[in-house]
Amino acid sequence: MDKRVHRITFYHPKIERISDCFESCYIVGGFVRDRLLGVRKEFTDIDLVTKDKLEKVAECIERRLGKSPFSFKREKEVFSFVGSDFRIDVSSLDGETIEEDLRKRDFTINAMAVDIRELFLPFNDDAEIIDPTGGFEDIQRGILRPVYEKAISDDPVRILRGVRLKLQLNFKFHLSFIEQSKGKERELQNSPPERLREELIKILNTEKFHEALRDLDNLKVLYGIFKELSEIEEIPPSGLHQYSLKEHTLKTVELLETYVLKRKEELLSQFSPLVGSEKLLPNLSDEECLKIVALYHDVAKPLTVKEVNGRLTFHNHDKLGAEIVKNALMRLSFGKKAARLGYTVVRNHLRPFFLYELYKRGELTDRAVYRFFRDSGNYSFHTLLLSVADFGATSEEMFGKIEEYEEFVKGLVKFYAERIHNLKPLLSGKEIMEIKGIEKPDRCVGFIKEKLLELQAIGKVKTREEAVSAVKGINCEDSR
Repeated sequence: MDKRVHRITFYHPKIERISDCFESCYIVGGFVRDRLLGVRKEFTDIDLVTKDKLEKVAECIERRLGKSPFSFKREKEVFSFVGSDFRIDVSSLDGETIEEDLRKRDFTINAMAVDIRELFLPFNDDAEIIDPTGGFEDIQRGILRPVYEKAISDDPVRILRGVRLKLQLNFKFHLSFIEQSKGKERELQNSPPERLREELIKILNTEKFHEALRDLDNLKVLYGIFKELSEIEEIPPSGLHQYSLKEHTLKTVELLETYVLKRKEELLSQFSPLVGSEKLLPNLSDEECLKIVALYHDVAKPLTVKEVNGRLTFHNHDKLGAEIVKNALMRLSFGKKAARLGYTVVRNHLRPFFLYELYKRGELTDRAVYRFFRDSGNYSFHTLLLSVADFGATSEEMFGKIEEYEEFVKGLVKFYAERIHNLKPLLSGKEIMEIKGIEKPDRCVGFIKEKLLELQAIGKVKTREEAVSAVKGINCEDSR
């Protein structure tokens, strides 16, 4: 079947600018797919394959675009040119013909090509879609289908890519994708973590991470990526928890992504920009990473479970879980910043609940609130957002009370705004040293300074004179 569409479908000014750098060149992959779907993105990825010598082509493109390429080698060498709103990757044809190249690709919707020369021939309105695997029809039907029988076995990361594409495009899995993917946990565990991370980040950039987790679970590969979670299957509903630990975990991520993060301005007031403003990686924000942290928030419950008087307890699961999520994020190559976020949030994720219980009993103190913000540091507000999702995902009854809990969280934020945000020490470290007769800066000075800040925050010290008096009464032995 001859498949031709108007050449304007595939027009891009950067392609036109470099088109005569090639004797033979094809546009392939996602660019062709997206243009056929009518999708035009702010940042455009363009994949080109050629029979020409890559070095010669790269020199020509560099002159035309004024961009120096960087090259990398995965399955084959690729020259990449990156601008503010585009990326062009150029690689050699994989095979003798373009059809042979396309038959080695992942999914049929990515296995189509257009000859670049057809786009700029005079008196030529149409361009042929080269489609040896039926991708054009699969796009029309909304189907995600592997190109060949061993497409997933040859590269298990394609499972994660397939889940992402299915959600991005609102497609359905072809039965062959399900059959090829199901149960390949070990294959995913053995895949390069950097490649898993890149696919995960692309999913985290959307609002469909929770749906991806459900798809991965249905395919029996969830623990192939998040292997530390494999034992959450073992914890049944208990106490306040209406759901099994696995279901509670997935519901927490869903609630965070679809409800809590959409309300962060209301919950955090002027501090909402502090969630989402940090770049942990060039294409990953702290807010996006918080979704993975939510997935791991109760990871240590199976390791700390005990039955006491017919009820399950999980003492110190926050402490052990903090270490696990930190190591998991490092294992998945998310880096030290993400690991620090994960550690801090999971280590402190129970504390807002403890404060809430004290509040309901009329026993909440300013000191307890201050210490929560002190210990959670830069990730205090991330921890509060997770706690709202965690609260609502506990049971239908708790979800019905979520607005009451949100009001409590707003009260904590108000305390931070009024007591902590602009808090400055009344005495400097040097002044503290003079008062205590300390000759050189040491741990004691930092301990006293922190104690003084706490006394200021809770209203016990308001003047310089009161600060001097308080410092005289602080014993550094208490810090040991």
